[in-house]
Amino acid sequence: MAQRKKILLLTIHLPYPTNHGASLFNTFRLAKYLNEKHDLFFATFLKWGSEKYEKDFLKASGVKNFYFEKLDVPRTPANLIRSYVKGQTLNMFRSYSQTFADKIASIAGEFDIILVDHYEAYQYIPASFKGKRILRVHNAEHIMWERYADIEPNLVKKLAVRQEARRIKAAERRFCADAHVVLGAENDNRNLEPNEARRNAKYVEWLHLGDDNQIDFPVPSFESLDNNLIYVGTLTWEPNIDGLVWFVKEGWHKLRARHPDLKLYIIGKDPDERVTALSRDYPGVITTGFVDDLEDYFPKCKVNVIPLRFGSGIKVKTINGLCRGIPVVSTNIGTEGLGLTDGQACYIADDIDGFCDYITVLLTDEKAWQKISYTARVVAREKFTWAALFRILDSVL
Repeated sequence: MAQRKKILLLTIHLPYPTNHGASLFNTFRLAKYLNEKHDLFFATFLKWGSEKYEKDFLKASGVKNFYFEKLDVPRTPANLIRSYVKGQTLNMFRSYSQTFADKIASIAGEFDIILVDHYEAYQYIPASFKGKRILRVHNAEHIMWERYADIEPNLVKKLAVRQEARRIKAAERRFCADAHVVLGAENDNRNLEPNEARRNAKYVEWLHLGDDNQIDFPVPSFESLDNNLIYVGTLTWEPNIDGLVWFVKEGWHKLRARHPDLKLYIIGKDPDERVTALSRDYPGVITTGFVDDLEDYFPKCKVNVIPLRFGSGIKVKTINGLCRGIPVVSTNIGTEGLGLTDGQACYIADDIDGFCDYITVLLTDEKAWQKISYTARVVAREKFTWAALFRILDSVL
């Protein structure tokens, strides 16, 4: 049996409820596992009303030792300027508290390991800490900002976004260089450390997974399904908003001309106004907001769409789609880092015509639908399970 360690886990959001986003689900699973196997102290912020979930998180995770602090710093031009004054990226500035820093500094010496979940929290590791420092990266975030700048039409905003990408890149690489171990997806690890020798020395492949229990959920029969599409994601996240707007504005009229009864269910908490506008302006597009149980929707949908045009890291919504067995149509960004091939476990297209053509195939061709559905679950069982991830975690602690 592995020796129990004293571990301090730092992150930037209370990871609960777990169905409010893939990032929260992943951090919750990490905290729960570490608490079961080791002596864990968990420190995080309560943002955007999450304090109401504090007791539920503690009960579900079993965490007994913790420090929570309320923090709400909006993304505004004024705070962007303040972040430059402080020498922090905007998101680091929005996740900074001096009282939090003082608390962590006062207890850090008690621990064998500090495990940081997301680069924004790495700023809290005291320079005096002598134990092992592990950084788990959710993605190479600077890549997402670079891609966002590439498609931003407003010149002033494009320049601001590109500069923020540079600042994030510098912070990410600085923290990765300081850490003893970096846990990240293979594509993110390459972006964070281009030098192969240095990467091999301490970068360990760690996927961003979803709920692998979905592998065992029953898959509906093709003939039982209406022509419904489903999209599940965080609807305040710019890559998700952009992708949905692109898909609906560019492709919906083409699809509805072929399939007049077609519906798209967009599911996620607190949808941005640009997303809710799609429901007003395009017949058949339905924005549900947050739903308690996705099984109220998945079993009546033929296709899971993932129309991402920028982003970075592993897309948990794609892995969830593979596990669930509802065939996925995605862009290359949506399948990045997963080693998927177009036409095997999913369909992949970056242009709107190809994206819509693949949807039509899955709406009309039962054999193609069954092939993608079956292969997706085979791949999910082979590659995307939490048991495999936790074995990797045990090896680096």
